[in-house]
Amino acid sequence: SIMPLTVAKRLGFSDYKRCNFSLVLADRSIRLPKGMLEDMPLKVGNVVVPTDFIVLEMDEEPKDPLILGRPFLATAGAVIDVKRGKIELNLGKDCRMVFDINDVMKQPTISGESFYIETLEQLADEYLEELNVEDKLQVALTKDNAEFGCLQAESLGYAWLLDTNKAETGEIGLEKLVETASDDKQDDK
Repeated sequence: SIMPLTVAKRLGFSDYKRCNFSLVLADRSIRLPKGMLEDMPLKVGNVVVPTDFIVLEMDEEPKDPLILGRPFLATAGAVIDVKRGKIELNLGKDCRMVFDINDVMKQPTISGESFYIETLEQLADEYLEELNVEDKLQVALTKDNAEFGCLQAESLGYAWLLDTNKAETGEIGLEKLVETASDDKQDDK
């Protein structure tokens, strides 16, 4: 089981038992614990369960201050039924608790807070399309100003350059670069 260092300090704990191991987290980062608190009384319902906690310094305090691990679940006699979505804690003869995960998932974790998932797939595809256009000049030439999207600043710059470009006046000198075989025959005569 894990307890953040901020929670341990708030509870008044400052002396920890040394532990000579490191934790590899889900993001594959490695953390060294500050120490261990052994046989801490953890009250679940009316029953107190002695629990060992690894004290870990975290970047920010999590919304759930304690993470209860396998040793706690074994001590509490936990039975996890994934198919039915239930967790049963058998804390003695008189105390049996059942948590229905399906009911918990239907409600927000914090009262008064609402949660939703919005599909942004279409917007993401449009944005990726715009990012994949390699030639910003092509965007300026082929799209309307309102359609520039995320490339607006660069495309507007190209559009401004095209609009302010002055046409050249006067004759343009052209030089013949490639001689043809018929030109060579005329030169020989």
